[in-house]
Amino acid sequence: MTRIKICGNTRLEDVELAAELGADLLGFIFTRSKRQVGVDDARRLMATLPTTIERVGVFVDEPPAEIARVVEACSLTAIQVYRPLTAEDRAIGVLVLPAVRVRVGDDLGDLRFEDGDHPLLDTWAPDAVGGTGRQWNWPDAAPLARRYEIAVSGGLRSDNVREAVTQVKPWAVDVCSGVEHEPGFKDPAKLRAFVEAVREADRA
Repeated sequence: MTRIKICGNTRLEDVELAAELGADLLGFIFTRSKRQVGVDDARRLMATLPTTIERVGVFVDEPPAEIARVVEACSLTAIQVYRPLTAEDRAIGVLVLPAVRVRVGDDLGDLRFEDGDHPLLDTWAPDAVGGTGRQWNWPDAAPLARRYEIAVSGGLRSDNVREAVTQVKPWAVDVCSGVEHEPGFKDPAKLRAFVEAVREADRA
């Protein structure tokens, strides 16, 4: 079954609905972003989450010591990092989602990751890191998905996620802007439709 990651959470009602709908991973952005949350807010948002849901901290270029501090303070179970990972990052001891920003036409065949990594492929954009609502050519990642448990991100919505699931067969799909009515505010109808579309793709 394809795992579902809902990212950019800032409101308790959105977190509760995502959990109710069966999301597998919830992302909280601790770096510069319209959807950024602080440690105290993140702890409040995650306080009642079941232990079956991965709590993913999203970072861009923060040093390992800062990431480790946030992981401990918020009891995160995973990190998503948009810079090359170091041994210090991996020593934090949580699930690792190395984030790769993909341009249209990029050759993904040379990408290499460590055993146990769950690479997250997101759209490259000159003006933002993640949450752009723009997509790349997802079928390009199909060979990579046969070697690693990857997560597909970038421009996913309820009307196109089935295509990504069937063409790539990823470990997970990751959505942010595709289930929002404005940055950081989820749209309940879009969120429900997205989850159902993923489950329908799995059943097919």
